[in-house]
Amino acid sequence: MQYPPGAYPASPQPPQPPPPKKGLSGLSVFLIVLAVVVVMGLGTCAAGLFWLKGKAEGVIAEIGDGGTSLVLASPPAVKAALAAGHKDYVGDWRSAAGTELRIDATGDLKFAKSEAGHNETYNAPIAGFAGNDIELKIMIRVVLKVSRPPHKVGDHWEMTVDGIALTRK
Repeated sequence: MQYPPGAYPASPQPPQPPPPKKGLSGLSVFLIVLAVVVVMGLGTCAAGLFWLKGKAEGVIAEIGDGGTSLVLASPPAVKAALAAGHKDYVGDWRSAAGTELRIDATGDLKFAKSEAGHNETYNAPIAGFAGNDIELKIMIRVVLKVSRPPHKVGDHWEMTVDGIALTRK
């Protein structure tokens, strides 16, 4: 077969590779997500370590000051105070919202605070008094702030501890 000049049949073209994909591959996305999770995890751990370091330094400072220990029984000075100057503290106290405080003559204390969704419970011997405040040492030093010491109102007794008005039962 003869073709007129300049009119040759198109020669077959070799197959072309597919055009490159645009965007990231699945492996690239996985590695990026993994890197973000690792960085966030390390950041969280670092923040936690700084927080823990601060707490540990506070406890160590208290230990150095002799301020932290575990008091298993109230010292004789507390028992003497409860028999004399702080004898009005002894008894069962309750707030209108249900907070309870029990102090007995041996210096044992039970405090169950339940005010406005905030719950706290301490069951420990009294370590000492700082003025009117009650100190507990249960690996950390806890101070129950007594803003109004026990006083008689009419035919009952009242006091205010940690901002909570209590009545002796």
